[in-house]
Amino acid sequence: MRWSGLLFTVGFGMCTFLLPLAVGAQTTTTAATTTAPTTLPATSTRTERTFQNYSADDTYERAIVRDVRSATEATPDGGTLKQAYSVEFLSGPLRGQTKILSSDVISNPYQLEPRPGDRVVILLQPNPEGGEPLAYIEGFDRLGAILWLVALFVLTLVLLSGWQGVKTAFSILLSVALIGWILIPAFLRGVNPVPIAIFLAVVLTTITSVLSMGWNKKAWVTIVGTLGGVLVAYIISVIFGDWAHLGGMSSDEDRLFFEKNPLLNPQGLLFSGIIIAAMGVVEDVAVSISSGVLEVQRANSHATLKALFRSGMIIGRDHMSALANTLIFAYVGASLSTLLLYTQYGGSWLKFLNFDVVADEIVRSLSGSIGLVFTVPITALLAALACIKLPRPPAS
Repeated sequence: MRWSGLLFTVGFGMCTFLLPLAVGAQTTTTAATTTAPTTLPATSTRTERTFQNYSADDTYERAIVRDVRSATEATPDGGTLKQAYSVEFLSGPLRGQTKILSSDVISNPYQLEPRPGDRVVILLQPNPEGGEPLAYIEGFDRLGAILWLVALFVLTLVLLSGWQGVKTAFSILLSVALIGWILIPAFLRGVNPVPIAIFLAVVLTTITSVLSMGWNKKAWVTIVGTLGGVLVAYIISVIFGDWAHLGGMSSDEDRLFFEKNPLLNPQGLLFSGIIIAAMGVVEDVAVSISSGVLEVQRANSHATLKALFRSGMIIGRDHMSALANTLIFAYVGASLSTLLLYTQYGGSWLKFLNFDVVADEIVRSLSGSIGLVFTVPITALLAALACIKLPRPPAS
């Protein structure tokens, strides 16, 4: 399947160069008539339930912690320290009701320590023995912080870039929406995600370029140059991903998901992720080159094709080194915890480099960087060809 995706990608790329993505609970009560707290079997950690325990009947609700108490529960071995959380539900059928959730203090590897006033996410699962549902504190409710950060991001774009910032924010929102509405559902239906990711790369680059630069030759150069770099990144990742026997299941969550969905292709998801990740960085250098070459041609209307190409290469080389560092350090920064495995295994590079997650990140980051490097000559040549055909102002 991956080779068919590769053939599709190469063919699609050539065409693009040539022809310039709960709970059945009791009735809710208001906060003024809150029911008396009742004890539910619960835990404050996620590790006691793997993804294999999740079902379609599970629901997630928002709640606020009203009180936290510690108590010792007698056991045959002596006693177990328990933490009791009094939480008030803010959403769902239990909205307005207060429940008490308890958990062992020692079984908390995620170090979740909700305090009174903290907002949390509660997982409700049907109780197999009937009665009250099982409730778990999944983690903190971060929705408020995320929404305010998004609002600050959009506000910053608008204040500093005006209408251009509005268009940038819209293109980002649309890009995320297309990935969520097209790529993910298609993959879950068993469709090979690689051709869809390539298609979305073209669509998203087109949207971004047209919104920022308008419908002109500079936008087309950016689109085709970006696609060229993305295709190179994908081809390199396929070659070396197969060579390194990467299966696309580097984490426990990946393995658990694909165990429950054996008909889906984890390698396809890995390669499509590389395509989407490389697209943003590659587009950055393509925009810089196409804009730079156009300005050079406007400043010197008699510049030759060779001179314009050389200018694009100089712009690209200067920009490329910074972006390559950005791409590599972005992956390294996201994998700092993985680097701790090196010391855990006695400083053995052989063991460390053969971890799936490490090999995945190496192939992902270096493939994207190679695609970035190839974007420079591709875009420089296309920009020079486009500029040399622009109408020249009459000699004075």
